[in-house]
Amino acid sequence: MNKIPIIFSDFDGTITERDVILTIMERFAPPEWVEIKNKILYERTITLKDGVEKLFSLIESNKKNKITDFIKEKVKLRGGFEDFLSFCEKEKIEFNVLSGGLDFHIEPVLGKFRNKLKIFCNKANFNSKNIKINYEYLPEDCSLCGDCGFCKIEVIEKYPKEKFTRILIGDSLTDLAASKIADMVFARGDLIKYLEQEKISYIPFQTFYEVKGQLAQKLSIRT
Repeated sequence: MNKIPIIFSDFDGTITERDVILTIMERFAPPEWVEIKNKILYERTITLKDGVEKLFSLIESNKKNKITDFIKEKVKLRGGFEDFLSFCEKEKIEFNVLSGGLDFHIEPVLGKFRNKLKIFCNKANFNSKNIKINYEYLPEDCSLCGDCGFCKIEVIEKYPKEKFTRILIGDSLTDLAASKIADMVFARGDLIKYLEQEKISYIPFQTFYEVKGQLAQKLSIRT
């Protein structure tokens, strides 16, 4: 039996040209956000879960509408994304967005594509003075990570490897654990460094035109 290809794509810095969380922090957070970011991504002394919590806790909840308007104006999709979604729709390849980011900064960007993809992400909580996070995909016991705040593995494992060819597209540390169980990994940005350190094979990309071309070739699809 031929396995069914299925896509699992990161959002921040993968579907978008820049990391949306960092773009929000640059505009709305006080200067101490930079130190937190460095501890998450480079020093790795704070877990992803704790770090993202700390970042959003720096921003007051009453800025929600301003942030949403800012996102709609500033955030740009990575080249070829809409074309790639159409390709997946034509070939009946399911496209899933897996993000440790929050619904309120993902929905304004991807809402118009709702009929072409599924979104798995955490929820923003604006009931307190500062933004908090409601975790939607955080199992108590994760064998590979446990510190990310959003278990991409939990979602991917719902599609068994015996039936599906699981294709991951990502750009950062948040995609490393999921890369270990994917059948095929498309990588850019810092993820490449982490994959090379872990000796995990990957296909580099900069635009979704490249992902489409490489994937079509791997799956023997004529475009």
